[in-house]
Amino acid sequence: MNAYALAAERVPGLQQYIDGPFDLCATVMLDDDWLRARVDDTGHRWQCTDARVNGTLWWYSASSTIAFLAIATAMVTGEAADPRLDGSRCFLRPDGYLGGTVSDSVLEVAALPAAVNETFTGIVDALSAASGVRRQALWAIASDSIANRSLDVAAALGDRSLGSDFAEWLIGEMAATLPAPRFVDVGGRRFTRRSSCCLLYETSGADKCTSCPRRSPSDRLRGLEAAARY
Repeated sequence: MNAYALAAERVPGLQQYIDGPFDLCATVMLDDDWLRARVDDTGHRWQCTDARVNGTLWWYSASSTIAFLAIATAMVTGEAADPRLDGSRCFLRPDGYLGGTVSDSVLEVAALPAAVNETFTGIVDALSAASGVRRQALWAIASDSIANRSLDVAAALGDRSLGSDFAEWLIGEMAATLPAPRFVDVGGRRFTRRSSCCLLYETSGADKCTSCPRRSPSDRLRGLEAAARY
């Protein structure tokens, strides 16, 4: 049984990211034309003409997917599925978002920060050029994706504090300049204190997310308290 399957046995929801069909070379995520098509497709779905918003929304999902697979395999099995794009394959879901990436290679966990750094740097640079989103904003999203997914995996393992420790280590070892992960405990549950905004509220008919940093602190706290009770 490979690292993906072992991790999927422990982490709810991971299986859908490894079912495929994996019909694309993962390096397609470095292609300007392909990324522009993703930005345009996201705009059609959300009825939004702002490429900056659409690029942000696509990356919010894609970075979370890439981080989830690498972090889950690392935390569950002690070996990380290689997140580097060369030699990996990926697929898109019917909604146009990244469905998953897979590689035949595994890494020692100590090598994961450099591999994540390489992958995220390549996509951040290409997506920034394709959408006009500032690199710093895309890196903030990447930091929050790592933090959120580390907490998700740690929750499946029974201790969310393991996730905050893992995220702090992973981001601290990456060469790129990205925000340090931040966490807050509300109602006995640990959440990411986000440094990024998905901009979903700028599309038609959408509100700010529960943990959105653009909510007032009191409003955000009420939302997190409700989420902690769920």
